[in-house]
Order: sequence, then structure tokens, then C-alpha cells
Amino acid sequence: MNITIRDVAMRANVSPATVSRVLNQSKPVSKAVREKVMRVVEELNFNPNSVARSLAMKESKLIGVVIPNIDSVFLSKFVNIIEEEFFKHNYTTLLCNTRRDDDVEKDYLRLLKDKYVDGVVLMTSHPKPHQIEFFEQEDIPVVFAGHTDTTEQFSSVNIDNYQAMYDAARYLLENGHRRIAFFGGPFIYRQAVERLSGYKQALADYGVKYEESLVFANDYDIEHGFENGIQLFQRADRPTAVCCVSDMVAVGAIKAAEMSGLRVPEDISIMGFDDIRLAKAYRPGITTIRQPIHELSVQAAEMLLKQIKHKDEYIKETRILSHEIIVRGSCMAVNG
Repeated sequence: MNITIRDVAMRANVSPATVSRVLNQSKPVSKAVREKVMRVVEELNFNPNSVARSLAMKESKLIGVVIPNIDSVFLSKFVNIIEEEFFKHNYTTLLCNTRRDDDVEKDYLRLLKDKYVDGVVLMTSHPKPHQIEFFEQEDIPVVFAGHTDTTEQFSSVNIDNYQAMYDAARYLLENGHRRIAFFGGPFIYRQAVERLSGYKQALADYGVKYEESLVFANDYDIEHGFENGIQLFQRADRPTAVCCVSDMVAVGAIKAAEMSGLRVPEDISIMGFDDIRLAKAYRPGITTIRQPIHELSVQAAEMLLKQIKHKDEYIKETRILSHEIIVRGSCMAVNG
């Protein structure tokens, strides 16, 4: 026999509305009443249907977190922090790892809709048409993390990728480097394009010619940093420094330098990006651009919770967080 809220209410000698308040913590009730209701719930082994309750309460206490690749150290940390932040506010996260597959992502978005999630945090540097279409059609609060929405159609939180890579290249230029390679990400991503633009502008501002042969566009991982380095470091006209799109790429570049008989930083300076834990632990320690991953995660959660709570009055917002250069041992000054 299916146990209902009415059965619990009759056994506890309270109204069904009181049982609902206790189970959903929607309105305060006395400690004695709460304990009595919960005792009956346990006695009857009552398990309310979560979907039905979500429809009745117009909330599910579920948050979707959509990321492109859980293998990324940066994204793994993002997930850990944001999951903890939502848990503090009694929300459960549903992690959707799309593996950069649009069909998988579309399935996940449909799943989140079917689960009546209260909101979604979507980590992306460049929203795709199907993502924009989904959130235009569905009345689901969303925050885009890692993206800057200049149209303010959606809320977003990010760093200034252009300025961050500009500062990375400028640091090397001010330390005497004049031939600086760029190990970037796939240029189908806005983030990678913005970082390339910052690098190019820094060169231009210091009167250094941009050389396309020094620019590599691959993925954000160790393997591609290594492959790029092996191709570049054995050339007779190799540069004196490299700006890398991530710390993982920088690690691969350092390994390639060692395989090529080069010393870091004496023969080649290597600049990372992100400041993941490995950047500090690696030898030499990686000079890098620190993204405020903790602040990014917390603010994405904060923005979404605010949007959920004040859904009708909420005004879309774009937040730009600060970055900084962390100086370690992988870069040194040269005499030009």
C-alpha cells in the first residue's frame, strides 16, 4: 500500500499542510511537532515522491553543473568548489560531463529539464547556438562561467582573458625576450582567440614582429604541450620563451625542453596559465597567470542562487574577476 502525506498527518494528528512544511522546510514549525511528524515518517517508512514534491513546491533543490571535460584539473577543482558551495545552501548538484560532444550535451540539457532543476551553471568560454536556444526557450535560471556575455542576455562570470595573456606576454617582454612562442588552445574557442589576441597586442606594443610559425593551436593538455615543444625546440631559430594557454600545456612544454636538451629557464622560459596546484609543485615551479578559481566557483554559485531566489526581479549581470602573475622558477630575464 502506498503511504501518503494524509496517512502521516492522521497518525501524527496534524494537518497535511503541516506535514508538507516539515518535509520541505518551507515554513517554521515547533520542534515538538517536527519531531512527532518525523517519528511517524520513520514508523510508516514514508518516502515522498521527489518529483511530485518538486512540482508542488516549485523547487527541486537540484542544480545542474555542465562542464566540457572532467579530466581538466582546473575544471575538476571548479566542480569540487561549486558543489561544496551549493551543498551549504541545501542544494544537490547533478554533474554533466559532456566530453565536448554536442549530442551528449543536448541529452544532458533535456535530462536537467526533466529533473526540474532549479538552475544550471554551464562552464563554457563560448556558448553554442543549441545552448542559447535551450535557455531562451526554457525558464531555467543559468549562469555561464568562464564566459563574458557582453549582451547581458545571460548572467556570466569570467576573467579578462585578453588582458591576462597580454600581461603574461608583457612580463616576458619586459624581461628582455623578443622571440616568444604561443602554445594556444583550439581557435574555435573564444577563450583561445582572446588569449591569442592579448599575446599579439603585447608584441605589437613592444615593437616585436608577430611570427605565425611560433603559434601552435592544440588542446589544453600535457600531451599537446609536449608535441608543440618537440616540434619547436629542435629548430635552429627556436624562441627564448613560450606563453602557454594552460599550466598543463606548460608542463608538457617543460618535458619537451628537457627531452630536447634544453634547461628551463636558462635556455627557454616557459609561462603557464591557471595556477593549478601542480604549477607550484612542479620543478621548476611554473611562473603563471593565476585565475581565481575559488572566487569564480563561489561567485557562479552565488549568482545562480540569487537568480533562483529573485527570479522575477533578477537583473542579469556580468562579473569580471581579477587575475595576477605568480612568479616562480620557469622564467628568467635575458639580454634580448
